[in-house]
Amino acid sequence: MRIKKEYRSEYVDKKIRKQRTKREAKLLSLVKKLGIPVPSIYDLDMLNFTLILEYIEGEILRDALLSNALDKKKEEEIFRQIGRYVGIMHKANVIHGDLTTSNIILTPVGKLVFIDFGLGSISTSIEDKGIELRVFYTSLNSKHYGKISYLFQAFLTGYIETYPGSESIIRKFHEISRRGRYVATRRLRKIMPP
Repeated sequence: MRIKKEYRSEYVDKKIRKQRTKREAKLLSLVKKLGIPVPSIYDLDMLNFTLILEYIEGEILRDALLSNALDKKKEEEIFRQIGRYVGIMHKANVIHGDLTTSNIILTPVGKLVFIDFGLGSISTSIEDKGIELRVFYTSLNSKHYGKISYLFQAFLTGYIETYPGSESIIRKFHEISRRGRYVATRRLRKIMPP
C-alpha cells in the first residue's frame, strides 16, 4: 500500500502513487513471464494504490548474509544466480530500480525471490543498466564490505552468462564508478586543499 506523503501536494502525491503502483504491477507481471521469481499479484486496487501480493516465506538476503549462516560457496552460488536473473531482466530492458540485498528474499529451500519494483522502469539505456549495477555494488559495499570482492565477482559471472550485451554495461559500470570517485576527490580537495 502506497501511503500518502504529507509533504507533497495532494495532486502530485496521487499521481506519483498511481504511477508507481501501476508500474510495479506491470513490472512484476513482465519479469514473472521472463522466469524471474517474484511474488504473484492477487489483486490491484488503483483507488487505494494497493497491490495484494503473495506472501513469500523466507529471510531477507541482507540478514542471511549478515548472520554468516551461509558458507562462502553457497554465497557465491546465490550471487551468481542473482547475476543471471538481473542479466535476464536487463536483456528485456527491465530495470529493478532498487537492487539491493534488502529486496531479495531467500526462501527456506534456497530459492531467491525479488521484491519491491516500485522504483523500476523499462529502459534500453546502457547508462540506466550501468547505474543499476553501481547501485547494487554500492549496497554490497555498505552492508557486506568484507565479502564484496567475491560476491560481486560471482554476480558479474552470472550476469555475463545470461546477457549477451553485458560487456558494454560492465564498461559503463566502471565509467560510472570512476565518475563518483572523481567527484568525491574534487569535493575533498575543495575542503582540504593539498
